[in-house]
Amino acid sequence: MARIMELGYIDDAEYTLRRARLLAERGYGDFSIEASLEGLGLPSPMIYNALMKIREEFTEEKRIAMLMEKRKGTNRQKMIRFLAGRGFPFEKILNVLGGDD
Repeated sequence: MARIMELGYIDDAEYTLRRARLLAERGYGDFSIEASLEGLGLPSPMIYNALMKIREEFTEEKRIAMLMEKRKGTNRQKMIRFLAGRGFPFEKILNVLGGDD
């Protein structure tokens, strides 16, 4: 096992980053990504580092806008519930949607 790790075949940090990136690309918020990675038993420092890198590439606002584009025509209340269910903070959802509710 040590030899496999030495050769770089197993890299938990890289796996954590790749998994976080995949979830972000699929339109999940940081909260959901963190919960998913924690559920896999990955160490908190690795999760934190992966989320920091993901936030540079895909801000939550960009992910919200992407999902809104895909779901054009969805009623505002349904969109808010959908985005909240994806793990986005309510404040960011309202900022991107434009206005208070």
